[in-house]
Amino acid sequence: MNFELADKLSELLERQKLDEAIAMAEQELKNIPTTDFHKILAKNLLHLTSDLAKHIKEFDKSTRHVLKKKQGFVKNLFSSGNEIKPAAYYCEMNGFTINYNRWFIDLFSFENYSLTNWEWLSDFYDSSANHLTITGFEDIQKVFEDVHKNNRFEEPNIEKAYAVCELLVILRLQELFKASYKTNRGDWDNIPMFVTAHDYEMIYKVN
Repeated sequence: MNFELADKLSELLERQKLDEAIAMAEQELKNIPTTDFHKILAKNLLHLTSDLAKHIKEFDKSTRHVLKKKQGFVKNLFSSGNEIKPAAYYCEMNGFTINYNRWFIDLFSFENYSLTNWEWLSDFYDSSANHLTITGFEDIQKVFEDVHKNNRFEEPNIEKAYAVCELLVILRLQELFKASYKTNRGDWDNIPMFVTAHDYEMIYKVN
């Protein structure tokens, strides 16, 4: 991974400047002589906007039921009419660089969260039963597969482009979530949603 670039992108994400982060990452890739990873330039996942909204809505409905059962009858009885809902949601894309056959996301729900300490991410009470498959980047998946299977990392510019492309994949996923929350409204859109990929710390708070 390009850790220096990842840190800069994370700073932009913390300031809710996702578009600037995407532009920075794309420019970084353009500065590298052309490789197959450059196919990601100008690509996005926005065709999945409505599919993602439906996926979140279904998970929101099921996980509220799980939370109600988890908290128990007594707590629900004395909740003073307050709506029982998760405190936060978290989306994690699978380890996509090495699992190139299928890219997908999982959703997790939490009773508590923090913006200063991320230890709470390991304390989810529920996760989505079904994955949402990420489509539209199949040609990029094949590039990752080719590089790993044929051990092409020592070729000129491959490693550098790889390190930027992986960050762009995450940024485009985060862009998809931003679009889904902007264009769709429901009981779920006022619950904080955090998005990244497995083993990455570049987290984006969507709403």
